[in-house]
Amino acid sequence: MGLFLFVVVVVVGIAFYSAYQSEKAKERALTAYRASLSDLKKDPGNSDLRQKTLNLGRIYSNLVRDKKGNTVFDEVALMNDINAACASTQHVVHTQSQTPPPQQESVEARLQKLNDLY
Repeated sequence: MGLFLFVVVVVVGIAFYSAYQSEKAKERALTAYRASLSDLKKDPGNSDLRQKTLNLGRIYSNLVRDKKGNTVFDEVALMNDINAACASTQHVVHTQSQTPPPQQESVEARLQKLNDLY
């Protein structure tokens, strides 16, 4: 009876330790992902940092799903996070055209050109 109780206590202890380690891994992965997002906000044009952030997000997502892989929804959520962090680089560049706009001819002048063709 004493041996059975000892084995049960050991098995329960191992289960709790495993769950604790799993939660710690999730916390570490989330902290690393958030830190990388913060770094990305400081340097949004850095494609290597973007890739690193995406990989860290995938690691975290996989851990949250009990190592069963990432879903499309996870990928979309990660890209939304990354795009939000890089929002400062997504601006529209306005340039001036080098050629002047064409001069508009009057309707009568254009009709006269058409008549001259026949």
